[in-house]
Amino acid sequence: MNTNPDIMRKTLILCFMILQCLISQTSLAQGYLMLAGGGGETDGGWSDTPYRWVVDNAQNKRIAVISYSQATEWIPNYFKSLGAISSKNFYIPNYSVANSQSTYDSLITYDGVFIKGGDQSVYYENYLNSKTQQALQEIYNRGGVLSGTSAGMAILSPVAYTAQGATIYPASALANPYTSQITLKDDFLTTLAHPYIFDTHFVERGRLGRLTSFMANWFKQRKELAIGIGVDDRTALCIAPDGIAAVWGTAAANLYFPSDDALPYDTTQTMLRTGSMRTIQLIHSCSIDLNTLTVNGFEQFIQPPLTHESGYLTILLSGSDQLSEQACNHLIHNEGTPADTIVIITGSTLNQANSLKAVLQSQGAINVFIAQALSINQNDNETGIIINSGKKFIFTGNEYNNLMSFCEGQINGTKLNQKIRSGNVVSFFAGDNARFAGKTVVNNYMASVSASYNGLLEFDPGLALLKTTAIMPNTYLNADIYENTVSGLPFAMVRDSLSFGLYLTGNTFARYTFDQENKTYIECLGGTVPLMMLHNTGTFAGIADQGPGSLSRNVAGFETMYLRFLSPGDTLRVGSMSPGSIHKSDESGLNIYPNPAREVLNIQLKPGKYQLSLNDLAGRMVFSEFTSGNTTINLKNYGKGIYFLKINNDVNNRILVRKIVIY
Repeated sequence: MNTNPDIMRKTLILCFMILQCLISQTSLAQGYLMLAGGGGETDGGWSDTPYRWVVDNAQNKRIAVISYSQATEWIPNYFKSLGAISSKNFYIPNYSVANSQSTYDSLITYDGVFIKGGDQSVYYENYLNSKTQQALQEIYNRGGVLSGTSAGMAILSPVAYTAQGATIYPASALANPYTSQITLKDDFLTTLAHPYIFDTHFVERGRLGRLTSFMANWFKQRKELAIGIGVDDRTALCIAPDGIAAVWGTAAANLYFPSDDALPYDTTQTMLRTGSMRTIQLIHSCSIDLNTLTVNGFEQFIQPPLTHESGYLTILLSGSDQLSEQACNHLIHNEGTPADTIVIITGSTLNQANSLKAVLQSQGAINVFIAQALSINQNDNETGIIINSGKKFIFTGNEYNNLMSFCEGQINGTKLNQKIRSGNVVSFFAGDNARFAGKTVVNNYMASVSASYNGLLEFDPGLALLKTTAIMPNTYLNADIYENTVSGLPFAMVRDSLSFGLYLTGNTFARYTFDQENKTYIECLGGTVPLMMLHNTGTFAGIADQGPGSLSRNVAGFETMYLRFLSPGDTLRVGSMSPGSIHKSDESGLNIYPNPAREVLNIQLKPGKYQLSLNDLAGRMVFSEFTSGNTTINLKNYGKGIYFLKINNDVNNRILVRKIVIY
């Protein structure tokens, strides 16, 4: 045996280096995530595939089921029926149990963990800095599976909404995304390196407005561009260590990517105001590569036949049937004169129209009349005279069938149709009636709280004053119909190949108009909640087809649409929504080109002191340098995909973040 000291020393050093390498690789290893948006598991139903995925990827096929409340054996038995060798409930009600060595010693022997629903604030407050938290992180780091449903999913988020204190609802979050009521923490689990934020029960509880507000809140706190993932109930997103994420279930997993504008969120505003955010909505059997954002699973390409609105009309839209004082004042004094005749077009019940007439007169309107759009008035002479006299029309309190039948009539219906399409009048569609101005009308959204869930929303032709737009008022009027209002709009856009969708709620009101150069615009004129605008420039898409009953949910999937939040005073040219910027000028003098890039990335900056860093989509820093001005980054050693360039100006402490695509 050779006992040469030099050889032994070199051998020991080599072994130590190999050990360090293995430790390093282990610490960087990433496990599996199964994110279920909520809803009851069903033996033989929607949950079998994602829950079996948990079992299949747990190396020792042992699944721990964690809850802070006593639980039945149903979930452990369910995992066993899907192939688990063993599955056990872990009742961890408080910090004392969570931090016990015996809990850790038992939990660490499992390669799969499932966290039940409930209240994520309880999980966060009871498990933070405990041995349970340590065990969860170690299981994930060694390549195990972490999974959860509802609150159990939320707590797995790299940036978790901990819901400490009262929960926040979408309309409140949109009105003030920077409120202290939104509690976001990144000190619980590191499951994905990039700052993702998860939200659950997504379409069911209308959390589109909430998750995007979380993203803005995190940007204001940390100057980091978080990506939002919202998963619907009875739906799961399964993320493998290589970044491939697949969807299984009855609805969708929704991903939101912040704008690559110089300033993706205007944090100087109280309400949410953003650049153009990319949104991806994945339905059953679709998948996405989170490294490159490549989407698979959609077979149909939807290309709107009309890419922009072109009618030379003036149309006002409001989110609520009760017009705000600001909206009434605008119609009376800013659209023509107070002497212009206002005609309220209403249905069989006059109460709403009479109340509105009194409000208009109290604010200075001189000539206000009411006309009922009913078949019995089709040939009525007085109704015809009133319609002919109108310069401003307000549609309120009309039922869909009555109004459409009236407008299809040959006498007064024809007069009304010609008037509102002439370009010489102002048409105001109030609240529920705002739907009728668009190409497609989402019907039955108020009649049944479970209409969308049971596939019973109806999609009918509108007046098509806006020829490639659908409009959803009352978006956040009633929590019982959030799924109807939030899911109905993108479903209509995919179903009928529309370019635009407008979400209106509360006292938000908007204006469609044109300028002297015949360019058309959407303006947000007022409200305490932003105007939400969805834009389809052409996308691969599909429709959910997994039940829950004989009909599938009214949920659409798509590869790319663009979402924007406009606050009062914002004007957006219709048809040029993406890309877009909150601020047209960039005071830093920043210029980045080419983008997308292949070999080099050129960065032009005003003279100063800057720190540059380039991070991949997983959050790993691949480049960093200090510079005093223009610089070039060699990209030859970086893989294809999405990256984020962060530029920290050391002089004024301003941070700019830009999305970079390497191809």
